[in-house]
Amino acid sequence: MQRWKNIVFNITIGAASLLVFFLIFEKRLTLPPWLQVFGRMHPLLLHFPITLFVLLFAARLFVPQRLLNTENGKEIMESLLLFTAFTAVFTSLMGLFLSRETGYDAAAISWHKWSASLVSLFAVIVYGFREKLWNGRVAGLSTSLTAFGVILFTGHEGAGIAHGDGFLLAPVIKEKKAERKPFEEALVYADLIKPILDEKCMSCHNQRKAKGGLVMETEELLVKGGKGGAPWDLSKPDLGLLLNRVHLPEDAKKHMPPAGKQQLTDEEVSILTLWIKSGSSFKQKLAALPETDSLRMIAEHIFSSGAEEQYDFAAADEKKIKALNVDGRSVAQLSLESPALTAGYFNSEAYSSASLKELLAVKQQLVVLELDHMPVKDEDLSTIAQFSNLRKLNLSFTGITGKNLGQLQSIKTLREISLSGNKISKADLLALQSWPALQRVYAWNTAMSPAEADALRVVKGKIAFETGFRSDTVQMKLTPPILVNEEQVILSPVTLKLKHYINGAVIRYTTDGTIPDSVRSPVYAPGIVLNTNTVLKAKAFKPGWFSSDVMEAYFYATKFKPDSVILLQLPEEPYVAEGPRSLADLEKGDLNFRSGKWMGFRKNKMECLLLFNAPVAAQSITLSTLQDIGSYIMPPASIEVWGGMDKNKLTLLGRTIPAQPTEPTTPSQRGFQVDFKTTNVKYIRLVVTPVAKLPAWHPGKGDKGWVFTDEIFVN
Repeated sequence: MQRWKNIVFNITIGAASLLVFFLIFEKRLTLPPWLQVFGRMHPLLLHFPITLFVLLFAARLFVPQRLLNTENGKEIMESLLLFTAFTAVFTSLMGLFLSRETGYDAAAISWHKWSASLVSLFAVIVYGFREKLWNGRVAGLSTSLTAFGVILFTGHEGAGIAHGDGFLLAPVIKEKKAERKPFEEALVYADLIKPILDEKCMSCHNQRKAKGGLVMETEELLVKGGKGGAPWDLSKPDLGLLLNRVHLPEDAKKHMPPAGKQQLTDEEVSILTLWIKSGSSFKQKLAALPETDSLRMIAEHIFSSGAEEQYDFAAADEKKIKALNVDGRSVAQLSLESPALTAGYFNSEAYSSASLKELLAVKQQLVVLELDHMPVKDEDLSTIAQFSNLRKLNLSFTGITGKNLGQLQSIKTLREISLSGNKISKADLLALQSWPALQRVYAWNTAMSPAEADALRVVKGKIAFETGFRSDTVQMKLTPPILVNEEQVILSPVTLKLKHYINGAVIRYTTDGTIPDSVRSPVYAPGIVLNTNTVLKAKAFKPGWFSSDVMEAYFYATKFKPDSVILLQLPEEPYVAEGPRSLADLEKGDLNFRSGKWMGFRKNKMECLLLFNAPVAAQSITLSTLQDIGSYIMPPASIEVWGGMDKNKLTLLGRTIPAQPTEPTTPSQRGFQVDFKTTNVKYIRLVVTPVAKLPAWHPGKGDKGWVFTDEIFVN
């Protein structure tokens, strides 16, 4: 044991010496690509030394000294101290390498860098002189207390770099908000635009962490832009980089704010768009805008409702809130120590009329309800009407009509409602004027004509109608078409059902695996029948809009269902689905490989035997698989189909070698079909080989790949 401790300590001393050397000659340090990769592991490793420092301090504080003085106690504490020093030094080295990349201001991260280096070297010195600095009660407690204090400061500085100033203590320190100026004195940029940038963008675009080289802390730096140039450009159809990144799908790599960060609301996107479109002035006053200007109307609403609302109802039981938080649905406090709740769905499969009724358990506390892009029915509005304290309701792109909209008038507190993307008429919207508290209505892309939308926007009254804007210089991106069909397995011919919520959007599709274009690909129309294995790809197009991303779906045809399935090689735990029968139960899995519907193979080939009580004339086998590159789940390296009337004398019927991806892709389902000459068989043996080595471009290059399957179809 001592021999290994000496080896680890010598490695630590060497790394510490290297750290000191790099700190001295940091300005001359140029990193090769492989060291940049090493530096980017800093966020992965940094939690180890922090945890160990806290553990050491806790042990000194709470473990009796007589236990620490025993032979085992000393051995454990010294080993823990050594491992702390080892991880701290290497974490500091990685952090130093990471700081040499562009996008980090040297002066801004100075405190974090030097305090981290100091605590790392301090840990090495303490271990080297542990008899004097560590093993005694007073010395050990003083040393660990000093290290604990420095590590807290270092972590606080690091959190500020990654997430913005004050991130660590933000939940417990009440934010000091500047008093809002009167509307007549407020500036468009300083009092309307900058607060949005501060809250949603500044954590990544400050002088400490200038992502993409863009710093938003001053007007001059904001206009200067980053590596890609200025954030906005009126000569471009999408108005430049800022709005282009905002309108990308949230899971896109370049979407801003990044996935996991607090996203811009529809209102905030509208504000930024209107400000840029108007010329992005930094000096203009809000009161100087025309009374019918959309930006002024939004600002008047914001400035009139700026005070934090006090609620007269009690908080909901925490157990109720916890029970309502399920996959695809979120229920949370509107703010810290507030009894008000906000609820929303982020997976259409999680939404149903029944699940909406479950929220009635907190109907008194629910003040914000987000149902956008959910399959809400007109009949569901009677349930929503029971949420008597709602302030904000989002029903955009749900498919509702104006049929039952009047039921929501009973909500006396409703101030804002979003109805964009639905078949709502001008008459339906004018009827909202009688609602008691309603102040703002979002109604873009409804059943109204452009002329009706323009007329509604200037209607005098207490409600501000946001019907969007039309301009030859602005293009928005369409959302992908929606597949209405719930079945993926074709037992008999099915009619393809696609739809889009944007009026006038044209859906074009292909069934040969190619990407649809706006000219050659056929236009979707009701009545298309599917009766064979089909790879469906569809896109939405509309003049004046950017085309949508591709919607992809796979339909599986099946003619012969095996009477039983025998696994000749077992899948790997925990990916065993429901055993062999799940490969022939005609129930498809989703994109979640942990859902319990998928069977995973990695070390062994997937080998199974399909048995038929009576011979069938088979001519193809289709293997339904999952592809999730980031989780090492790849297409099979090969698929072989053997068959015959005698299970001991099977012949090779067909073989295919699926194409492998050449770059990371989003998770998807894929079907691989093996065709062969029509053969009468009672037994079919399927042999599926996983990828032996992941390709060089993959983060796990050289590792084995997985094969995940949920169904086998015989035709």
